[in-house]
Amino acid sequence: MNEAGCFSYDPPVSEHIDDRFTKRERIFAFTAAAMGFLFIKLSAAPLMTCSRMGLGTSVFLMLALIFTLSFEKGRKITPAKALRLVMYVLFSANIFISANLLIRWLCLIFALLILVYGCLADTDSRFERIRRLFPIDIFAAVFRPFSDMNACPAAIKSAADKNKAGKALKNALLGLAIALPSTIAAGVLLMSADSGFASILTSFTDGGMQSLLIFAVQLVLCLPVGFYIFALCHAPKENTDYSDESCYEKIASVRFVPSGAAAFSAVPLCVLYVIFFFSQASYFLSSFASKLPSDMASYSEYARRGFFELCLVSLINLAVIIAINLFAKYCEDGSRPVFLKAMSCILCIFTILLIVTAVSKMGMYINVYGLTRLRFYTTWFMLLLGVMFIGIIISMLSPKFNLSKFAVTSFTVMFSALSFSNADRLIAEYNVSRYINGTLPTADITMFRELSADAVPASEKLRGRLSPEEELELVEIISEKLKKARYADMRTVTLSEMTAEKYAHL
Repeated sequence: MNEAGCFSYDPPVSEHIDDRFTKRERIFAFTAAAMGFLFIKLSAAPLMTCSRMGLGTSVFLMLALIFTLSFEKGRKITPAKALRLVMYVLFSANIFISANLLIRWLCLIFALLILVYGCLADTDSRFERIRRLFPIDIFAAVFRPFSDMNACPAAIKSAADKNKAGKALKNALLGLAIALPSTIAAGVLLMSADSGFASILTSFTDGGMQSLLIFAVQLVLCLPVGFYIFALCHAPKENTDYSDESCYEKIASVRFVPSGAAAFSAVPLCVLYVIFFFSQASYFLSSFASKLPSDMASYSEYARRGFFELCLVSLINLAVIIAINLFAKYCEDGSRPVFLKAMSCILCIFTILLIVTAVSKMGMYINVYGLTRLRFYTTWFMLLLGVMFIGIIISMLSPKFNLSKFAVTSFTVMFSALSFSNADRLIAEYNVSRYINGTLPTADITMFRELSADAVPASEKLRGRLSPEEELELVEIISEKLKKARYADMRTVTLSEMTAEKYAHL
């Protein structure tokens, strides 16, 4: 109570204007919220409703790049950053170019990882190049913004607090949000009480209520996305949690297994592989000679038998190698014990032999029956694993070798080859050309069903070379793919689908 005997109200400190943000950052906070809505509208909504993505996702990724580049003016473009930008643009564009949904998904994930890692690299020159600690760096790049998720709403609030109109709008929106549940409840009860009011309200909301609800859900979902985008650029510049010293200390803290015990834990696996290879020598050598073993009735049975088991064994070996090198104690000088290196190299050699055997079996299977998506992808994955195990061997023999840089570079090169190879068209062209030249007995028309519109140009080469029944089935498959492209939303359309129609002669 003041001197005049009236009650006075002093606003709490929390209602004071937040001066942490500049005017430019407040503008970017509103822009980030809009970016979150664009992501839901252009990319997430089509994915959730019709499992498609295309032009909308590519557009959003380019807008996200412009946002991150514009957040801080005068940032130097280094050669490493230029390379990241080129890769980001290429993989973002490929989402619009390719009609293969799996490839588009992988390109989206890869482009987003480039974006978040690039934002981390802009905060510290240590991350400009691929470090040995890259697995920790990429983890930090993805999760670092979560620590600053409240920055965007705080910046928006501070902008609203700057003027009376902003405060009035904020209070109005808050009041409407508070009144919404009670208004809906009262409306439902009044509709139940009076049929005339119910008909009026129904006619008033008919056709618009569903759209309004969808818009409200999208608005709610877009907020955390927008907050993350803003935090990606606004997150603290220095983070000691991911400094070299703290990272190596944390890694050293999990090295609790005696190195001898870690090395001997892999001995049973190695013995098992020796027995396995000796007992199955003639069986595996048959794949290199392109001959069937005497106990195999068909190439299909031979190629499929044990192939995926060999893939899983390779992954198990990779997990074992990572585990024994992560949890085993090192020497006092910080070097890896010799017998731990030896055991890791032996496991790698056995795994490479398994991979070579599996790939040779798959190669023979493809030679006899042609390509499919599964055969193409698994062969690519096994080759990638083989390259990774070669890198592990080199890292064991040369302490200065940067395994993380080798792994990231190898994966990027191989993933680029997969993404830009136009896999579906490559598969179709391979099968069609071999059928035409007589080295493949059947055209396998049903195979075209699993392929995207990328395969349409190759499938057209089969016209006039098939039986009437097969020709009819092929026309049906092509028509179905073109129909999907014709009625596709602009957000989900792809360049391959747009150009497929000019190759089709229906």
